[in-house]
Amino acid sequence: MLNCPAMATQQPTAAPELFVRLLRETIKERGFSLRELGRRIGASTAYMSRLVEKKRGLPADKTIKKLAKTLEIDEGKLFDAAGRHDAIAAKVFKNPKTRELIRALEPLTEDQFDQVVNKLLETAKKYHPNQS
Repeated sequence: MLNCPAMATQQPTAAPELFVRLLRETIKERGFSLRELGRRIGASTAYMSRLVEKKRGLPADKTIKKLAKTLEIDEGKLFDAAGRHDAIAAKVFKNPKTRELIRALEPLTEDQFDQVVNKLLETAKKYHPNQS
């Protein structure tokens, strides 16, 4: 007779707390039901329920984008809450100078950091005036 141990069942991996909290709050603010939100992004009500109840891991990037668009959340903010890079951040992080820039920003005070960000935004507007 074989003596095989019982297989352990894997516990579901929940999406990060910040991501779930942002979803829940925004769903409530926008007045969506999980059924309606799921319908709009092409997901089942059960999937949406498991996601906001922390019984489901992070959705695919494509789904995060749909959620952001439907819920009118800045895509970057939702990706940040998910602990992932959106397409723009991923492109910037591929540039080898990005690490150098980030390391240069690290010792700055909050006021100094704000000054640098404002200067960067002014420069970006100068070179790309039609982008918001």
